[in-house]
Amino acid sequence: MSIWARGDRTGRVGEALLMLEGQGIIDGLEILPTEDKPYRVRVPAGIVHMDEDEAAMFALGAVVGAFGDVARQRV
Repeated sequence: MSIWARGDRTGRVGEALLMLEGQGIIDGLEILPTEDKPYRVRVPAGIVHMDEDEAAMFALGAVVGAFGDVARQRV
């Protein structure tokens, strides 16, 4: 079973960013496929333009930053 609706990397990166937006971790998202840096992520500091590799690393860092403490808690 997979949490991803799309099997390609581009789709997964987009879905990861959409999940971050849904959780309120980022303030907004726009994807413009024809641009060199198609991912536009809105954060409190402004809009960050990213390519696919940058967006993937951003998503990973945002998840670790937002949920890392929860994952390390012992119950």
